[in-house]
Amino acid sequence: MPALSIIDLAMFVLETPERPFNIGPLILLDPPARGRATFADRLVAGMLKRPPGVPFNYKLRVPMLGMPSLEIDADPDIASHVHRITLAAPGNFDQLSAKVCELHEMRLDRSRLLWDLYVIDGLEGGKVALYGKTHHGIIDGRGFVQAISNWLALSDTDRSVRAMWEALPTRAREDGVRASVGQRLTKLLGGVKGTASSAVGVYGMLGQQWLKALGLGAKGMSLPFTGIPRALRGRASSKRSFAFTTLPIRDMKAFGKAHGATLNDLLLVCLDIALARYLRDQGQKPGKALVTAMPIALANADGGNQIAVLQFPLGAPELSARERLDAIHAETETIKSVINKSTNDTVMLYTTLVHGLPALVEKAGLKRGLSVSNLMVSNPFGFPEKRYLMGAPVEMVLPISVVPAGQLLNVTAVSLGERLQIGFLAMPEAVPDIEKLARYTSEAFDDLVRDIAKPAVKEQAQEAPAAEAAPKRPRAPRKAPEGRVVAAKKAARPRARRPAKQPATS
Repeated sequence: MPALSIIDLAMFVLETPERPFNIGPLILLDPPARGRATFADRLVAGMLKRPPGVPFNYKLRVPMLGMPSLEIDADPDIASHVHRITLAAPGNFDQLSAKVCELHEMRLDRSRLLWDLYVIDGLEGGKVALYGKTHHGIIDGRGFVQAISNWLALSDTDRSVRAMWEALPTRAREDGVRASVGQRLTKLLGGVKGTASSAVGVYGMLGQQWLKALGLGAKGMSLPFTGIPRALRGRASSKRSFAFTTLPIRDMKAFGKAHGATLNDLLLVCLDIALARYLRDQGQKPGKALVTAMPIALANADGGNQIAVLQFPLGAPELSARERLDAIHAETETIKSVINKSTNDTVMLYTTLVHGLPALVEKAGLKRGLSVSNLMVSNPFGFPEKRYLMGAPVEMVLPISVVPAGQLLNVTAVSLGERLQIGFLAMPEAVPDIEKLARYTSEAFDDLVRDIAKPAVKEQAQEAPAAEAAPKRPRAPRKAPEGRVVAAKKAARPRARRPAKQPATS
């Protein structure tokens, strides 16, 4: 039977009604004019002909004795997992978002296949939305991006119908080679020859963090559960709110190349700027840097959730834009260094311990939870080109993720063509007016470009008198190019220049 990784198991064991481990895409399609009225029904009929594959043919097996595992459902009822919903026309994005949040809040039935797909019509302009909900314990963010990539076509002339639940082409987990979850737990806790190194590695990571906390010059991650400002806090609940925005990938890559920053660095800086503005609006002024958690896909992973989730501070409140960018870049480089120096099992055990403790505190019913970070930010890449399904252009592929214990806000970014789509999922009590945070993020990149450009303009003005041979000309004020920042429902204007090669990110 397919094995669960240590993190897979934690997602099943620690799941509660307030913390369901559901992830999946919200896809918006613009069907062709011909046949638009029947598009949703024809799409469902076509998808139902496609058989499920790994990992979408798994269900959870919980024996009386022993550890839970996954097993393949030999005779699944696919039709019972595919649902049709029609909004009261004309449904707008706010109505769609509210319906998706309502669906996302409900836990999946563990006795069946661990996913559901909702096909939603009744939207403005005849649009059709697809919301796929899958248990995080059987697939990670990178795997879901691959599943969606296999689902969607590269050309509008490709009218073939594929489904979300078809098998992933690589590293299926049904070969029986991987160790069982019991063996993995024994291994990770140091009970088998050569396996105590994982626990020792975690002790080493914590030791470095203690030295850093004591100011003894150690370079590494910050100590968990410490130094987290009281911001974005609230009582855990099953309710969710969702918003999204987009940022221009081409402009971000060009800016990052000029300033030695990755796309992921710039995403984090934009979020930091937006959060500072949002918290000021809320009457909150944290006296220190916000702390983010960042999931990182591990190299040489063999299926399931082979990830580390590590924490680090963003920019301190008093920092300039340039200093904020440098500080965040330094922290992400430190995280990469920790990952490179540690084994997969070590960082997975560390992740399970750090993120499992707040979940246990919540399950114990303690009113004051244990904070891991102020937010979680994930960037599993995406799709560099336009996509289609049954001839319909894909307008959006928005990530709907989890809000794990110890956090109340999740921000996940997925690229589609020249746009970086950013989904904000939160508990409403902790992040009221989440649409405002999304809007501030869409404006933050222009703020960053403008603020970093100011010192350069000042230096040029100071150097101008030295060039006596050159006649002085009035300098036009610098303006951000129109259309660079994309609002929640506005596409980025294409650029003439070729995009720079995307730098590696976490």
